[in-house]
Amino acid sequence: MFAAQLPRKLVVISIDGLDARLLNQPSLHVKAPNIRRLMRNGVSAAGVVGVAPSDSWPSHAALATGTPPFENGITSNFVPHGPAEVFASASTIQTQTLWDAATAAGLKTATVYWPSTLGARSTFNFPEYWDSRRGNAVDFEPIVSRSHPPSAVALIEQMFPSFEKGLWDDSSSAAAAQWLLATEKPDLLMVHMAEVDAEQHDTGALSVYAREMLEDDDDMIGQLIAKAPPRTVFALVSDHGFENQNYLVRPRVMLKRAGIAGDVELADGLIGATDARVAAYFRRVIAEPKRSGIAREVPMAEVTAKAPALSKWVAAFDTLPNYVAIGEDRGPALGPGNHLGVHGLWPTRPGYRSVFILCGDGVAADKLDQIDMLRIAPTLASVIGVRVKDAKRPALPIQTP
Repeated sequence: MFAAQLPRKLVVISIDGLDARLLNQPSLHVKAPNIRRLMRNGVSAAGVVGVAPSDSWPSHAALATGTPPFENGITSNFVPHGPAEVFASASTIQTQTLWDAATAAGLKTATVYWPSTLGARSTFNFPEYWDSRRGNAVDFEPIVSRSHPPSAVALIEQMFPSFEKGLWDDSSSAAAAQWLLATEKPDLLMVHMAEVDAEQHDTGALSVYAREMLEDDDDMIGQLIAKAPPRTVFALVSDHGFENQNYLVRPRVMLKRAGIAGDVELADGLIGATDARVAAYFRRVIAEPKRSGIAREVPMAEVTAKAPALSKWVAAFDTLPNYVAIGEDRGPALGPGNHLGVHGLWPTRPGYRSVFILCGDGVAADKLDQIDMLRIAPTLASVIGVRVKDAKRPALPIQTP
C-alpha cells in the first residue's frame, strides 16, 4: 500500500513503559495534545499484546525486528554474565533489524538511545549504554563517547547549548532527534524515551508523576513534529504495560500449608506447575482468587508459543492485576507488596497493554482492535519501502486516504 507513494520518511518514537491506559482512560486526565492529535488523525490500536519477557530490552528488539525474544536473542534486560558492551551491542540481536534493512536499502538511518544499538550500522547513532547506573539515572558521557559520528555531538550543541550535561534524559533524546530532523533529515529515525518507565518504578504504575513526565514527553514530541520534513510518518510505540506490586503471592508457601508435595517454577510473571498434583491444587484455588491471588490458568499452547523454554510445565497460572508471584518459601501466602510499578508480567494479562499509533503521509484515520507486537516492525518497514526479512507476522492493514 505504501510502495506506490515512496519516498517517505519515518520517525519512530518509543515511550518506555507507556501503558495504553495512560492514553485510553479519561479519568487519568493526561494532557497530551500532540499524541492525541496523532491518534485522531492516524491509526491507533486499542492495545498491543507484547512478548515474553515483557521487559524493555526484549520488547524493543521485538519492535525493531518483528521476532520474539527467543529468536532475536534479547531475552532479558541484562546479560547475566558479561561486559556491558555485550549487553548493549547491536550484534547481540540475531535477526534483522529495521535499521539494518533500511541501511541495506541505501537509506539514511538514525538511532537515538534505542536499546541494543551499540555499534549499530546506522548512519547516526546515540546508543543506550552505561558503565554504571545510579538507580534509573544514566551518565551522559558513556553514551556520547560511543556515538557515531563523533562530530554530531558538537553540532547538536550548536543548536542546543545545554545538550551536554551530567545525565542523559528524555530531553537529551529529543534534542538529538530535533537536530537530526532539522539538519540531516534521515529516512528512518528511531528515538527512545525512558523517563515514564523510570518514574513508574519509583512512584507507582500510572502515578500522577509518571503522567506529568508523559506530558513533558508530549511537549517534546510536538517539537519533533514541527521539525519534521514533508512526507514524514510518525509512529508512537511502547514496550510494555505497567502494574503495581500491591500484593505478593508466595505459591511455595501455599503448597507447603496445603501439604502438597511438589514445587513450582516462576517465569515471566507466571506460576508454572511441574507435576499434575501441583497443577490440580492451583486449579482449585482459582475459585477464590481474592484469597489466593491466583486469577486464571494460562493455556500451555499460549505459553509454549511465547516462551518455548517453559514447555516442560504441566500447567501455568497467572495472578490477579497488581498481584505479583515471588519464589519465597517463608512468610504469608498472600501478603503486602511495596506498591511500586513493575513489568515483566505475562503479556496477555487483562489490561496490561502497550501502545501503537501511526500518523502522517499516506495513513488514513482508523481504529484497530488489540494487535500483536510482532506486527509492528513489518508495518513500519512498509512505510519506507523495505522489508524486515525475519518478521514472524504480516504488516497491519493500514488504510490510505
